[in-house]
Amino acid sequence: MKPRWNRQLVIDYHTTFNTEGGKRVLSDLRRRCPFLGESINVSKGVDVNKLLYLEGQRSVLLHIFKMLHRDPNEEVPERAIHQGE
Repeated sequence: MKPRWNRQLVIDYHTTFNTEGGKRVLSDLRRRCPFLGESINVSKGVDVNKLLYLEGQRSVLLHIFKMLHRDPNEEVPERAIHQGE
């Protein structure tokens, strides 16, 4: 089943995170979750579970930023935003 483009969902992300409160929440999430430029200290080995946990946090932030940079008025993209729909 091919994913669908959900224009309203893009609008909802913009509405939510472009408010003053939404910007504060996004700023807090960026402080709490690794995003870009953070390295993992591997001098004592790699904790795979921690690595997977951090990657999960990063992937959520990346999704939010992708949605915020998407134009809700563009035509249906080749790749849909939300694969779970």
